[in-house]
Amino acid sequence: MTRIRVGLTALMLAGGLLGLAPHIAHAQKNRDVISREDIDNSALKDQDIYGVIRSLRPHFLATPRGVRSMGNSVSKMGLWVDGVHESDIGTLKNMLASTVFEVRYLDPSRAESEYGTAASGGAVVVKRIKDMPATTPPPRDTTKPPHS
Repeated sequence: MTRIRVGLTALMLAGGLLGLAPHIAHAQKNRDVISREDIDNSALKDQDIYGVIRSLRPHFLATPRGVRSMGNSVSKMGLWVDGVHESDIGTLKNMLASTVFEVRYLDPSRAESEYGTAASGGAVVVKRIKDMPATTPPPRDTTKPPHS
């Protein structure tokens, strides 16, 4: 009887932990992403994206602990904007937050495997909102009746 009770208790405990797993995974996933919704909800949404990142996810801009390169110097953080490698994180200070769709942080091991040694200290990947088409159709004149 006690074996059954212990088994049922363990089963209920395991079921409860499994029920929490999606929430934990979701929270971890969002820790490394700033979405368009996060930017729109930020008090700094009308300023540069650097300020938004510092406000919402300051760990994106910090050098990861223990990351070193040859000669005991600190490895550099890499920045990619729409797939193009930028030379300096300061580029984010010249980019309006309203033009950014998503900002993603990659830890050093993942960044180096995706972008090579230029990202040995981690990477910040920015996706901007795609521009409107170069030509837009002229507004339709609704005051004239259609030709018959």
